[in-house]
Amino acid sequence: MRAMAWGIVVGLAAATAAPAADYLELTDFTLIDGTDAPPRTVKSLLARDGVIVAIDDAGTRPVAEADARWTRIGLNGAWVIPGLVDTHVHVTRYPDPRKGERVLLGALRGGVTAVRDLAGDARALAEIERLGATNSWTGPSLVYSALFGGPAIFQGGPTAEMAPGRPPGQASWARQIDTHTDLRLAVAEARGSGARNVKVYGDLTPKLATALIREATRQGLLTTAHATVFPARPGDLVAAGVGSLSHAPYLVWEAADTVPADYGQRINGAWSTVAADHPRLRALYRHMAERGTFLDATLYIYHEMKNYAPGQMDTSWTDAAFAWGAAATKQAHGAGVRVTTGTDWFEPRDEEALPHTHDELALLVEHTGFTPAQALIAATRNGAAALGLADQGILEPGKSADLVVLDADPLADIHNTTRIRFTVKHGVVVPPR
Repeated sequence: MRAMAWGIVVGLAAATAAPAADYLELTDFTLIDGTDAPPRTVKSLLARDGVIVAIDDAGTRPVAEADARWTRIGLNGAWVIPGLVDTHVHVTRYPDPRKGERVLLGALRGGVTAVRDLAGDARALAEIERLGATNSWTGPSLVYSALFGGPAIFQGGPTAEMAPGRPPGQASWARQIDTHTDLRLAVAEARGSGARNVKVYGDLTPKLATALIREATRQGLLTTAHATVFPARPGDLVAAGVGSLSHAPYLVWEAADTVPADYGQRINGAWSTVAADHPRLRALYRHMAERGTFLDATLYIYHEMKNYAPGQMDTSWTDAAFAWGAAATKQAHGAGVRVTTGTDWFEPRDEEALPHTHDELALLVEHTGFTPAQALIAATRNGAAALGLADQGILEPGKSADLVVLDADPLADIHNTTRIRFTVKHGVVVPPR
């Protein structure tokens, strides 16, 4: 009887042999690898099962297995960059529950290979993540968040609609907290929703925001906060160890003598009277650089907010906020802060168009003094690091084959990131629209 059982096990093992390896080889191109290295001519980049194993003489070219599948694509002098990363998206706020999948697939075709969703319905986000993990659907890598805020945050607007069927602020991924909240339990429940990031939103005191950030970090989650959480100011959040600050214009509140305990006041920043290089702000930038805090600048949303919902909201403040935020981003970058490319308005109005991540790149170059090379670092290496994606953002042996093939040099003109021949996501070729 025992011999028969072993025979069954051996038979099952033979029936579940490892699938054949997939190789992708790209030849004859110029590589911008996501490091500070200058672009270089490459004869061959080889990936096995989605992981780069060799770039010319770097790494090891394996002997292909007899049953391996091998795809070789000659690029004839094209340019190759790491896949772009958008660190501020929202893809589950649509009435159509499947639109998020379409938006993300369109973004992948448009060169974006990883995103951080900074608040949405975790049930839908988990399903999108599951589809990608089971190869049922191809999209960017997805890191999604649980949002925490004070009671007023959930009284209306998008935050009150993040958990249909649940009372606002009472879902594990959309949590109203106060001084009586068991933060250890609340963060653990957020982890249980699949969130890998905690978003610290608004109406939180410095003490409560600090306790939340430290508990999330203790439990192994990433943390992101609006640059001011009212009344917690940027310096409070950086001192607490927050991973990223979002929305450069809200850094202005670091120079305020008092910060109101009302998130609604965020549109009333002193952008016309406080210089982006105010002494308190220079100290903040130095502190951010020392602590490794990323700046998710989101310039695009302020540049274009008046076109987002014309006549439906007060946008009289956004031009001043944009100009100040661009100046602050320049100052922060000069102080050594790692800037990332987040949009907050990610999806194009026309599903056939490119994601606005490309517009954020252009704004960094045209309004903050970044060189195209520095903007690409923000959109690749820095973004992947902010999302905790150690295998992405740089193209070298051992990293994921997440890359974009371009028909023109993005270092000559940052707008050339839109001239996409195709994207590769973990070794899979994804054609443009």
